[in-house]
Amino acid sequence: MLTILIADDQQEEREGIAFLIQELGFPLKIEFAENGKKALEFLRHQSVDILFTDVRMPLMDGLQLTKQALQLQPHLKIILFSGFAEFEYAKTAISLGVSDYLLKPINVDAFQDTMEKVIHKITEQKQVDEATNMSQTYVKKHVLFTLVNGVGEPPSLKGVSLDLPDVYHRMLLLEFEKNFFEHVGPEFESFVLSLLGTPAEYINLNGYQSLLLFPEAKVPSRFSYREMAGLIHESILDRFNLICYVAVNESPITIKDLATGLNQLEQLMEYRFFSPDHFVFEENDDNFYYSNETELSDSAILDTIRTNIKNRDIFGLKANTEILYQKYAKQVQFSQLYVKYMFSNLYQEIVTHHMDVSEMELNHGIEKICRAEDIRDIKKIINEYVLRLEEEFTDSESSFNRDIAYIKKYIEDHYADDLSLDSLAAKVYLSPHYLSSIFKKNMGCGLNKFIKNVRMQKAKELLTSTHLKVSDISTAVGYRDVSYFCQNYRDFYGRTPEKFRQFIVTGERV
Repeated sequence: MLTILIADDQQEEREGIAFLIQELGFPLKIEFAENGKKALEFLRHQSVDILFTDVRMPLMDGLQLTKQALQLQPHLKIILFSGFAEFEYAKTAISLGVSDYLLKPINVDAFQDTMEKVIHKITEQKQVDEATNMSQTYVKKHVLFTLVNGVGEPPSLKGVSLDLPDVYHRMLLLEFEKNFFEHVGPEFESFVLSLLGTPAEYINLNGYQSLLLFPEAKVPSRFSYREMAGLIHESILDRFNLICYVAVNESPITIKDLATGLNQLEQLMEYRFFSPDHFVFEENDDNFYYSNETELSDSAILDTIRTNIKNRDIFGLKANTEILYQKYAKQVQFSQLYVKYMFSNLYQEIVTHHMDVSEMELNHGIEKICRAEDIRDIKKIINEYVLRLEEEFTDSESSFNRDIAYIKKYIEDHYADDLSLDSLAAKVYLSPHYLSSIFKKNMGCGLNKFIKNVRMQKAKELLTSTHLKVSDISTAVGYRDVSYFCQNYRDFYGRTPEKFRQFIVTGERV
């Protein structure tokens, strides 16, 4: 409903205008002000669509009110009314941007025509503004989605103002185990944004993930971003009865590097496979990195890096090389010679495993480390070869496929056993993290989901073709807790095992 503010120092005239509005059936919320100053004070605190004001009023006349009112609310429509003797005011009123000018005494037909015209203009403009805002919102989300997914440059947007920042200062990735976003409506976006206490862009990435981008550098006054992530998790659990995992990146990301930022968040999110009791993941979290880096010996770190390389664990390799950088970045008591010696050893560990590097190139890299002016130069050299090693591992698709085929067959043959990521990884001599990553990439689902699918299929076969008790079937397919088995079966097939068997017996399709 539109709002009209009637400003007049005469009560009977204010009430007369209100009476006409009601009698003519205009759908307006009516507010009153007994002089120009009170009208202006009202406009400072409340949004109004139409200002209907007398010209002559004490303290502040209608023209003074008009000028200041339009400064406060530029889209305000103003109707002035006055006696014939004040008609010269009309010239000034037009220059100020007044919508219409009515003479006293009010002519009902003229009043009706004027109100209809003004209301039509306001309604039409609101529709245009709403359509424009919806279009800009859609285009903005499309551009951000394109940049986040790294699918190329966004389309040309000449003449479209999206108000995108150069840098987003934080990013939060929300991830669900189930295909959540295919079943939740658009109100979820409003629900999440209402929790934040600071401006943010919301992007739905797929059925399982959505992303929050924060354009402001300041931290919300209510809580830290980690606490915000915890609040999001708890609020979604309370509202939707589903677990939401949240990864937090508090490093500024330029708008052109959003794809890199998302990749970093997804790497953090992979820790949830190994830490089922954690729901918020962030860089340098003591739960996932060494708690006291300065107590680790260089040999211990290098031993861990050798294991990372052997197990093709690029994520672990990056994390542990970062530990070395942080250890020496501010340790001025160490000599430059010693630091360069340590990183030369690290460099050799990286390039002599799985990489086709000539002795000349190997020596050239060591020379570059020795000539480095500071640790940033050394870090750049190491990172270059870590990336090359990552490419080497990525290109080894045939060996990956063999490992995945073996694990898949092993699960299908040993579904009744206690299967864990650690035990499966040990069978193909890979790190748990790396096996989880390549399995998901090749199979399109995580290991836990694949194991569950196999077990549910076997349970269905046993329910259909045997008379075994449900408790025996539960044990036969690897579930030690019968109630947990029944819950999983119901979630998977829509019916409990007993109900499923009843429908089979009666011949009704499931």
